[in-house]
Amino acid sequence: MPISAKFGHAAVASASTALAALLLLHVLRADLAPGAHMISEYAVGRHGWMMTLSFVAFGCASWALIGASAPHLRSMSGRVGLVFLGLAGIGAWIGGVFAMDPTTSDPERMSASGHLHGVGFMIGVPSQLLAVLLLAIAARKVEAWSTAQLALLAALVWSSVALMVPLLLSGTGFGVPNRLFMLFYAAFVIAAAWPIATLRAPSPPTPTPD
Repeated sequence: MPISAKFGHAAVASASTALAALLLLHVLRADLAPGAHMISEYAVGRHGWMMTLSFVAFGCASWALIGASAPHLRSMSGRVGLVFLGLAGIGAWIGGVFAMDPTTSDPERMSASGHLHGVGFMIGVPSQLLAVLLLAIAARKVEAWSTAQLALLAALVWSSVALMVPLLLSGTGFGVPNRLFMLFYAAFVIAAAWPIATLRAPSPPTPTPD
């Protein structure tokens, strides 16, 4: 199995783990209405470690996709997309390691962890947006990828953020697009990684008798 295929399996497994942990948190933290709370709020409280796991897994999925797709990308858009994919992973790791402050905290007395969580958000979200856009553009030059599929998922990632921002500013209903953003991003990673994960190294030629 090519090394890129092994990274592809790691990307799929990591993205699936991130989504599974996030889904389970909706059951364990039913007190947080999905429409009115960001997923980062799951990191505060008894089951916070599971949200940390989800963020860290998202970061691992991004970096594993770099390992999977780098050997197949030759275009400038693809190479730059990998840089932003790496930054997206770093942002997710920062967001996971440093939990946000409780929403009842005084904003003027934000903890160091809360500040760093915000830094992770500001690094991660724009990088995710640019990564999926640039990789979708580069997909037409990657034989294993479906250009239409990645373009659709990239559009859904962008649409969820476009919907989330005004709702976040208004203070209502932002939780649903926040969750859709992470769902579509994970779907993009899986859609890009799975075709590479299923690649097999070419068989050596069969010797012919003299």
